[in-house]
Amino acid sequence: MVMSESGQPSETGGGWIVLGVLNEILLKLATQPDLPSLWQEACASARWIVPSQRLCVVLGDEGGGARIAARYHAGAFEHGAPAGSVVVDAWMVAALTAQRAAWFKGPWDEPRQVDLARAWLLADDPDVVFHVPIQVYRRTIGSMLFALEDQRQIDRKALASATTYALYVGATYTMLKNQLDLAAASEQLRAQNDELERVQRELRLQLDRVRAQHEAMLEMSTPIIQVWDSVLTLPVIGTVDSVRAARMMEEVLAAIVAHGARFMIVDLTGAQAADASTIEHLLRLFAATKLLGSQCIVCGVPTAMVGTLLEIGGSLDGIPVFGTLKSALQHVMGAVGRPPR
Repeated sequence: MVMSESGQPSETGGGWIVLGVLNEILLKLATQPDLPSLWQEACASARWIVPSQRLCVVLGDEGGGARIAARYHAGAFEHGAPAGSVVVDAWMVAALTAQRAAWFKGPWDEPRQVDLARAWLLADDPDVVFHVPIQVYRRTIGSMLFALEDQRQIDRKALASATTYALYVGATYTMLKNQLDLAAASEQLRAQNDELERVQRELRLQLDRVRAQHEAMLEMSTPIIQVWDSVLTLPVIGTVDSVRAARMMEEVLAAIVAHGARFMIVDLTGAQAADASTIEHLLRLFAATKLLGSQCIVCGVPTAMVGTLLEIGGSLDGIPVFGTLKSALQHVMGAVGRPPR
């Protein structure tokens, strides 16, 4: 196999194909929607420039090798390489490094058994394989390989026209690939945004459910009971944090107004230890109850809560305090004129 590199033609203007035909071809290339359509149009239009037996488009890959982008023979187009069609022949890979048009002439070396790509290109036993570099910004990204019956088909016209055509093919391929890559990236970004919005919606729904459950728990944790006319009791069970204490304030004041209660018994028998902030909330509750004209009565104060009350200097002056709910109820029954039992 012999490789020859062409010189730069001296009369490129006269060697170009008719400008109108070239413009029509380039317009078709520029309007292709995807890479298979682009390569099919590029291969089909190449017959007006270099009439060949077969045409193979080879592109370089990131690993320094080559891959088949398209094949064209007798009007039949094939995008990409078929299974098992691997480019391994050095002379085909070397074409990707050639900066100018060149040709490869037989006798042909025996291709490696796995190299179906070369076997396809040389199937008609061509006299010469004409290589035209596909370049972008003076960088060779691929090669158009024309299998020719006769080397005399490569004249100045074919050389100049093929070189010019390959430049436009390379530019169009690069622009279309960039557009497709950008569209794919945009679509991926949209998909990620859609997924993010979906996750956010699910989180909002979960948060709404948690809030609803929390509200329900707060309502259940503030069971205000009317034990007698104008007498209400609030059993406090479990931990009393600041949020729950604030809710108790809201519910108790509303119940006093709704029932016209004269007495509000706050039973702390089942309450666990509270921090200083909670004690302050309870003290404000007791004071607010008094402002509404209702007497607050406290019973069952835990020992730990007493310690916290003393630490913060809180006072229950003016608030009746009883050890048990029974004692508190007996006191209230006597106050409303009902004999205690």
